[in-house]
Amino acid sequence: MPEIGDNKIDNFYVAVGEKVRTARGELGLSQTALADRIGFKRASIANLEAGRQRIALHLFVLIAQALGVEPGSLLPDISVLDHATFVTAEDLNEQLIGAPESTHEFVRGAVAQVSPESIRERS
Repeated sequence: MPEIGDNKIDNFYVAVGEKVRTARGELGLSQTALADRIGFKRASIANLEAGRQRIALHLFVLIAQALGVEPGSLLPDISVLDHATFVTAEDLNEQLIGAPESTHEFVRGAVAQVSPESIRERS
C-alpha cells in the first residue's frame, strides 16, 4: 500500500470540509443550523469545514443526511491526496475575522517566513 503523508491526509480533510461547506451553502443553511440538525456545536462545523476536525464515519453519514446528499458526494476525488492545498490571503482574512490585532500580526509574520521551497519540501 502506498504511504500517505500527514500533509496529504490534511489535504483530504480540507477537501471534505470544502464539500460540506458547499453543500451547506447550496441549502442556505448556516453553520449553526447544520449543527443543530445533527447535535453538534457550531464550532465543530466550522472546524470540519476548515479541515481541522476529523470525524467518525457514522457522524459523516449524519452530516450527509442533514444536508440531503449521499455521503459519497461529500468525498473528494482520490487525486486530492496528490495535490498540496494552498491557503489564500482571502482564506486567512476570513479565518481572522474578529481576532485581535496581535493575532493578525502573528499570522502575517508566520506567513512572511514561509518560502516556496519550504512548502515544496513538506508536500
